[in-house]
Formats: sequence, structure tokens, C-alpha cells
Amino acid sequence: MLLNYVLFWMMVAEAMICLVISLPFGQKISQKIIQFLTSRLGGKDSNASMAVTIILALVSILFLSDVSTVYKHHSRDTVLSDGMRIRLLAAQRDMYISGFCLFLFLLLRLVYTSMDKNIRLEKSLGAMKKQAEGASAGYKGLLEENESMKKQLAKVHALLGSIKSNDDNDDDVDDDKKKANVLAKLIEENTYLTTKLETAKHDLKLAENKVEIVKKQAEGQSSAFMKLMDEKTEADKHLQLTKTQQETIAQQQKEISELKNERDALKSQIQDYDFMFAEAKKKAE
Repeated sequence: MLLNYVLFWMMVAEAMICLVISLPFGQKISQKIIQFLTSRLGGKDSNASMAVTIILALVSILFLSDVSTVYKHHSRDTVLSDGMRIRLLAAQRDMYISGFCLFLFLLLRLVYTSMDKNIRLEKSLGAMKKQAEGASAGYKGLLEENESMKKQLAKVHALLGSIKSNDDNDDDVDDDKKKANVLAKLIEENTYLTTKLETAKHDLKLAENKVEIVKKQAEGQSSAFMKLMDEKTEADKHLQLTKTQQETIAQQQKEISELKNERDALKSQIQDYDFMFAEAKKKAE
């Protein structure tokens, strides 16, 4: 009888879980619950998975037992008595409850596995998106570098073209002087770009150093926080132990006061008995 009650309430709990999952806002709650269970209970080889498998096997055995009982009563050609009909109805009821419980259990297990796979796929998709964004950023950087190189080449070609046009128009101008001016401009631009690159490298190094300092500070704060949490846990345990001891002492004091009251009552009764005995003795004399 207790087993039937357990199966019934198990069926009710499974139906409520299915109802919550089917609601519009129940999906987020179920995803958070599944993430919590996956992180806490472990994978397929954990104790929780073994317990679920054992429960599934027990419910299946009960369902098959009820089905065999119903089939055994239905296969008889004789007229059933009232007691046998009651047993048949009870077996049918147990068969329906265990069957529906088994169906909901398998359904919830399927939903759990599918949602767990979905969560893992979403995480892998997020990681792939981040990798794609990083690759896209690198590609954009390469494109920008290519554009800057093209601009520099265009400037060089423009300078060379201006030199050629000046040569055609003015044959008296010194070629060495023009080439020196072009080289001076290129060297000046190269020096400016080199200085800018060194400044960027220096800023990047400073930023990396700041990040390392922040990481070290965060690690130190995290370790200090964990230490404080451990100390708080120990203090809570000590406080709980102190409260328990105080409650025990209060209970003992209460028992002692009750014993004192009983002792005083017994003393008064003994005094009454002594007084009555003395009165009876006087009367006897």
C-alpha cells in the first residue's frame, strides 16, 4: 500500500514538472535547473544517474507485475467473485498509475538529455562565435595594414611621378637634389611610423602589466574572500554548537527545577505523614 502511495505522488510530481516545463517561462527555469543538476550531480557514471536507473528499473518491474496480474485475472473463464473483482480493480488501478508514472519518467529523462545537449551546443556555438569574431577582427586588421601599405605605395608613385614631370618640364634642375628630397621625405615618414609603432608597443606593454596587476589583485582578493568564508563557516558552526549547548543547559536546568519541585512536594508529603503518624500515636497512647 505504501508503494502505491509513493508511485501516485511520484506521478503527481512528474505531472507538475511537465506542466512547469510546458509553460512559456518554464523553459528558462528548467534550463537553470538542468545546468545546476549537471554541475552538481555529474555525468552518466555518477551516483545520481545510477539511482535514476534503479528507480526506472523498479517502476518497470512494478508495471510489468501489474500487467501480468490483470492479464491473469482476465484470462480466467470462470465468474469472478466480489473479492477477485476488487483485486482486479486494484490491479488495474496500480497498472494505470505505474504505467503513467513510467511514461512520464521516460519523457522527463528524454527532455533532460535533450536540454542538456542543447545547452552544450549553445555553449560551443558561443565559443565558435567568439573565435569567428576574433578571426574577423584579425582579418580587418590585416585589411587595414594592406590599405595603409597601398596608401604609402601610392604616395611613393606620386612622388616619382612628380619627379618625372619636373624632369620633362625643367631639364636644368638637378636630379640628385630631387632624389635626395624624395628620400628625405620617405625617411621622415618612416621615422614617424617607427616612432608611432614603438609608442603603441610601449602602451600595449603598460596595458598588459596593468592587466597582470589587476589579475594578481583579484586572485589575492579571491583567496582572502575564500579565507573569510571559511572563517565565517567555522564561526557559524561554533555558534550553532554554542546554541545547542545553551539549549541543552536550559533543558537540564528545567529538569533540575522540576526535580526540585518534586523533591519539595515529597518532603511536604513526608512531613504530613510524620504529623499524621504522630497524631495517630498520641491517640493510641
